[in-house]
Order: sequence, then C-alpha cells, then structure tokens
Amino acid sequence: MIQRRIFWVYLVTVTLLSGCALPTPPEQRSSTQVNQQVIKAHQQQLEQLQQWSLSGRMAIIQKKKEERDSFYINWAYLPHQQIIRFSHPLKGQLAKLTIDDSGALLVGSDNEERWAPSADALLYQILGASVPFEQLHNWVIGKKTVALKAVRYHNDGTLSQSRVFNQGQDWQINWFYDQSKSQTLTLPEQIHLESSNLLIKVQVNQWQ
Repeated sequence: MIQRRIFWVYLVTVTLLSGCALPTPPEQRSSTQVNQQVIKAHQQQLEQLQQWSLSGRMAIIQKKKEERDSFYINWAYLPHQQIIRFSHPLKGQLAKLTIDDSGALLVGSDNEERWAPSADALLYQILGASVPFEQLHNWVIGKKTVALKAVRYHNDGTLSQSRVFNQGQDWQINWFYDQSKSQTLTLPEQIHLESSNLLIKVQVNQWQ
C-alpha cells in the first residue's frame, strides 16, 4: 500500500484537492465513417505542432479502491524534452517530471529524486502499475499513433475514442473538445485514459 502510493506522496501529501473532481464533458457524437481527407488534414496540422505547452489539471482515480487524487499541471513539450510541473494553489510546486532522451526523472518538493529509462518504467516503479504514458504527449494533442486501435472520430476529423493494449492491459482513450470555441487548430479540452483499475483525466484550461 505504502509503496504503491509513493508517487502521490510526492505529489499530493496533504494536498488532495477535495471537492475538485473533474467533470466529464457531455458525450460527443463519433463515427468510424468520417471523411478520410478531413482526418488526414487535421493530423497533418498536428504534425506541424513541434512544441506546445498546456496548463490544466490531472485526476487519478483508483477505481477498485475508490481513491482519487487531483492536482494542477503545467506541461511544456519540445521534440526532445518534456517538463511537467505538478502543483497545488496553496502549497506551490509539488514535483517536477522531466522526460528526455536519457530517461525520466521525478524530483519532489523535498528534492528527492526517482529516475528510470522511460516514463512508463518510472511510473511502474512508483505505482506498481503499467500506464501507457510514453505516448501521452501525442494523445493529449489528439495525434494518432500506430498503437491506437478501433479508432473513432468526430465529424471534424478529430479523435474521439480508441483503445490501446499496454503491457497486457487494455486501455480505452476518450477525447473531448470544446465545440463552442473557434480554433485555428482544434485541440482537446479533456482526454481520459481508462483501464479496469485506473482512470486518468487530463483537463486542459489553456493551450500555448
């Protein structure tokens, strides 16, 4: 129990954001029969997005234990480096995760470090569970990867739903978009990754 929650000791020791659950947006219509040229055009736009940053929130729900943790994130992506800062509005920065070509490094607020050759391996060390984090930088912007199966789309060509098989476990991924916003490049408002044990939600408040 203690070992499986080390990550959340780094991130949310006495910083659980009670009452701050991320509401799921309304269900949005999707199909497997969307015009392929529309899909291709949107994915080509995403290919041009070489660097980006987002601010928002992340929620981790351990379904069988009915445990929930939520915190704020600032995520900066460059082609060879990602930096994700986890924070609380009253406590400040809780931890920083750096992912680059050398591996993944998590530094807590007490400067304690955890390292692994990849983000997936680091999360397995800490959580004792396999999480398909390595491609999340693609999925969070709505970019399709070869690992995605049974893909469904919205009518505008954006990703709606898919499945991915990771380390013997089946995950479902859902994308939600703020359809009231007019955007040059349509990017997700929320992305959910769900297995039989975990539900991970990323809520984007601002893209840059």
